[in-house]
Amino acid sequence: MDEMRKKIIIQEINSWKESRMLPEQYCNYLLALYGQGEIPPSKSNETASKKNDIFFGVLNGTFLHLLYF
Repeated sequence: MDEMRKKIIIQEINSWKESRMLPEQYCNYLLALYGQGEIPPSKSNETASKKNDIFFGVLNGTFLHLLYF
């Protein structure tokens, strides 16, 4: 398979994984298949963690605000 084509497919699978269009297990399988056994590191875990931290911070701030007023 052409390297450029494989790179595009892997990028698309990573975007599916980040947007949760497919379950993470399926994406990992496809990444291992196209990456010939190696799963390239993805940004989804870091991005999801940061989004969760921001969400819970805003949620806590909202509850504290409502508690005092």
